[in-house]
Amino acid sequence: MRIRPFGENDLLFVTEIHAQSFSRQGFSKDWIQSLFGSFPRSRIYVADSDEKILGYCIWTEKSGFRKEAVLELEQIAVAKKYRGKGIGRSLIEQSLEMVKECLSDRGSCLKAVLVSTRTDNTAQKLYAHSLGAEPIAVIPGLYSADEVLMVRMYTLEG
Repeated sequence: MRIRPFGENDLLFVTEIHAQSFSRQGFSKDWIQSLFGSFPRSRIYVADSDEKILGYCIWTEKSGFRKEAVLELEQIAVAKKYRGKGIGRSLIEQSLEMVKECLSDRGSCLKAVLVSTRTDNTAQKLYAHSLGAEPIAVIPGLYSADEVLMVRMYTLEG
């Protein structure tokens, strides 16, 4: 398995995973295509193996391009048959390193990572382990249920 930047040829595969993983959201193709079109504000990465897309994640830079960047893990999803195999963790950890490298190339560093998810989503453990993110607030009824906001703050040393 390898983690790499999303390419236009990945659109239909990622769209399928999005539709499968986020049933309350609509227009999967339009959503993914619009995020791809917002590069470099949003960066999409995929996990692939033998030319199959296993999952994807989206990092979005918040509040402009700054010297100290704040990123949001906008979305992550792994195809149902590949879940529980460490793909999500690899996606987060490896793609975040790629984003940090891009930030460094433009003279920026990472200040913080934000993640929001439903309070009943077991992926909170993934975000805590792979990012070191901690819950800081719960927003009642934000989307389809209560949403927890998790944050990882970075120092200049990382």
